[in-house]
Amino acid sequence: MKSFGFLPAFTRSQRIGLMVLTMLIVLMQFVLFNMNQFFSPKKLVYKVPKALQKQFDSLRLAAIEKNKIKIYPFNPNYISDYKGYFLGLNPDEINRIQAFRQQGKYINSKLQFKQVTGISDSLYRVLEPYIKLSDYRKYKKETYTPTGHFSSFDINQATAEDLQNIKGVGPYLSARIVKYRKAIGGFSSKKQLDKVYGLKPEVVQRIWQKFHLNKQDENASKKVFSTRDINLATAEDFKQINGVGEKLSARIVKYRNSIGGFAIKEQLNDVYGLKPEVIAKIWKHFSLDHPNKNVKKINLNTVNIKELAQNPNISYQLAKKIVSYRTLNGAFHTFDDLLKVEDFPKSKLKQITVFLKLKE
Repeated sequence: MKSFGFLPAFTRSQRIGLMVLTMLIVLMQFVLFNMNQFFSPKKLVYKVPKALQKQFDSLRLAAIEKNKIKIYPFNPNYISDYKGYFLGLNPDEINRIQAFRQQGKYINSKLQFKQVTGISDSLYRVLEPYIKLSDYRKYKKETYTPTGHFSSFDINQATAEDLQNIKGVGPYLSARIVKYRKAIGGFSSKKQLDKVYGLKPEVVQRIWQKFHLNKQDENASKKVFSTRDINLATAEDFKQINGVGEKLSARIVKYRNSIGGFAIKEQLNDVYGLKPEVIAKIWKHFSLDHPNKNVKKINLNTVNIKELAQNPNISYQLAKKIVSYRTLNGAFHTFDDLLKVEDFPKSKLKQITVFLKLKE
């Protein structure tokens, strides 16, 4: 019997089975295609604790800050190609400022720096706080040369940047010169420059070709004092030292009298308001020829808290700690044992022990 219609080669049950299978395949394809819409799982949301987020943000900002180029104060009259590059200036802007300087002109205001270079407003806002012109204004206009150097200038007023214009003086040597000058309270003789470590004779010679020593500074060491002994000097003697005025001179004399005279040089450091560079100047003109040998010394191993606190460099709290340490650990055998006491000021050891003794 012949079979007609859909898939004539198959029986009726086979045709039904194929149709069902085809429908299942289509259905499965539809389900798989739309599964994300019907069965998409909810997204997992993790809430970061505020403390952890704050720590992460601080570390991120620190990393950004670390990678930023640090800008230092600069004088626009001394910008080199190298420095201009790190300040963010393009070649045209650097060329404009160099051409301006070649005409024998100099920048004397922050706004003029912006006008000469033609930098953008955003870059100007970044650089404006670092533009330094105060030292440059000290120079006299007639001493300026088209090369950007000065024919002669007081070395005690020169900045590290000024000194770098001398051939052979780089960043390290210029900083060393300024540091040494500060330590001695300013150059008072040309020979002092020779003592700066690393300065070669030919470089020193080039420095004195461009800089000079103010006569007032040069004559400072020739001032007449009533005495060279600091324990006999008057307030008027101290006032002759640059940096010691009416109040400081009176304060030195008052403190010296209160302790019965200086026994060691370090005691001058205890005078309130005296800066290290001023102290260095004082010792250039005075000496401790007759130290105080009548200092009243108290026994460190028997003294009580109240008596110990009378020491100019020992507070009541420190006196309590010293006595407490002695009670727990026994007598002090050397003055260095004081360094084991909590919060003991190591820098004041010499001044403190001037008034102490270990045995009767």
